[in-house]
Amino acid sequence: MKKKIYLSLLAMGFVCMAVSVILSSWLYWRSMQREAADEMNRSMVLISSAIMSSAHPENYLQHIATVQQGQIRVTWIQPDGTVHFESDYNKGEMENHLQRPEVQQALQDGNGTDVRNSRTLAKEYYYTAERLPDGSVLRLGMERNTIFAHIQYVLPIIFLFVLVASLGCIRASRRLTDSLLRPLQTTATLMERIGAPGEPAMEKLDHVEKELRPLVDKIVDQSNVLNKTIHTLSQQRNMVRLMMENLQEGVILTNQDYDVLVVNQCSVTMLCQKDKNVLIGKHLPDLFPKAPWQKIHCGGEEDEIYTWKVTLHDNQYQINVQCVENSAGFNGYLFIMEDITEQERREQLRREFTSNVSHELKTPLTSISGFAEVLSAKLYQNDEDVVHFATLIRKESKRLLMMIEEIMHLTRIEEGRRQFVIEPVCLKQIVDDIVGFMEPVWIEKKVTVHCQMDDTCFEGDKVLIRELAMNLIDNAVKYNRPGGHVYIKVLPVKEYMEFSVRDTGIGIPDDKQKRVFERFYRADSSRSQKINGTGLGLSIVKHIVEQHQGTIHLHSIEGEGTEITVRIPLVCQK
Repeated sequence: MKKKIYLSLLAMGFVCMAVSVILSSWLYWRSMQREAADEMNRSMVLISSAIMSSAHPENYLQHIATVQQGQIRVTWIQPDGTVHFESDYNKGEMENHLQRPEVQQALQDGNGTDVRNSRTLAKEYYYTAERLPDGSVLRLGMERNTIFAHIQYVLPIIFLFVLVASLGCIRASRRLTDSLLRPLQTTATLMERIGAPGEPAMEKLDHVEKELRPLVDKIVDQSNVLNKTIHTLSQQRNMVRLMMENLQEGVILTNQDYDVLVVNQCSVTMLCQKDKNVLIGKHLPDLFPKAPWQKIHCGGEEDEIYTWKVTLHDNQYQINVQCVENSAGFNGYLFIMEDITEQERREQLRREFTSNVSHELKTPLTSISGFAEVLSAKLYQNDEDVVHFATLIRKESKRLLMMIEEIMHLTRIEEGRRQFVIEPVCLKQIVDDIVGFMEPVWIEKKVTVHCQMDDTCFEGDKVLIRELAMNLIDNAVKYNRPGGHVYIKVLPVKEYMEFSVRDTGIGIPDDKQKRVFERFYRADSSRSQKINGTGLGLSIVKHIVEQHQGTIHLHSIEGEGTEITVRIPLVCQK
């Protein structure tokens, strides 16, 4: 647009300049011709008067021709066309002039004029003739430049004028173009900033042409309105996006044909995709081929929510589907995906816990009930049998009470009902006490204990840490082989205290290592039944570690042994 306006203004300037040059040259040339004609008329009056009053008119004409030689031509023609006097040529050689246009006109009207081209294109002859009282005709001729010769003569001046005028025209066109387009360019720049974050409101522009002022002001006002609207919509969009991206549920919006329109990041993660662009436009039934799509399609009412469960990549999800409508009617479907893997796992653990508790409690209760029935029915033979059965009842009761106490203790740890006492803990001293206390046990099992420990202290609950160490060392000894070894390390590693217990015992199969921290779970049930215990030790250890914001790691090879490593921060964050 700027180029077109600039070229148009420049073309108009050049056209006006060319017209001005041509018109001024033509007017100047016409003025010169008029001046020459007036001069010839004045000369004609003087010469004709002198001829009529002179006794020797030929001599007078000869004198005039001599004085004005090369400037004016004088010819005296008789009524019959014969040349009586000629200033520039030999009159005897001159042809009859009766048919000359100016002579004919003078004979008829008293005066006559004519213009004839010279032998060169650059010259023209101007003739004026007057009829004298005796009927003869006096003719004066003057040679003048043609308009082409005139232009050629002033061509350097014209060229200089055109050059200067062209430069001025170019500069003026540029300035005029800039002055015309500057408000529009500024307005366009302002419009490009519409919606840019942090942009202030646009102000009225100064130095705007009066004709453009309404348009520019209207554009600025509309730009401010658009800017405000865009900022408002952008804030709302960002808020919706922020809520969508921070939802723990996956959100998928589809059209009526189940083609994905919108997804959040949680959905991408749940569906194990790289990014959102992979899902946009995808046909949702291709991702959930086993979903009850017919029921979803048939139950398409806005307030109705259809729910089903699906398993993807070892995770379980509950998907709620609801129809979405706008002012135009039915628009699509909204899918809300909720990860219920942990919920289902906890439910499964609850069921297993209930089953395990029932089983573990049933065994001692069955024994107690059986022995009590023997005593009540007096099926014993002597007093020694009574003492024996009473001892067994007391043993099973203690086992039952210990199991109940450990369950209650674990529950208190999980729920945080036990008061957490933070104090400096020296794990080396605790391990030394436990190893000394268990010396009869590991001597009986023919197990050798090796300790590599540092006496660095850390912050924690000393009672819980002692219970943690006791459970790990006790398991390493109980599940070891005769003649085996137990390696205990207590060393600071960066900002953690690392406590590891490694044995050379029976080990744990790979497929059961994930479940050893569950309540009542035992990797080898047949062998574990021969070893006293409740199956709650490692579960208690895990929760004590979590109470101290630590980590626990298990590494075991079946038939070679097990190593459990615990890391607890040196500074407790409780």
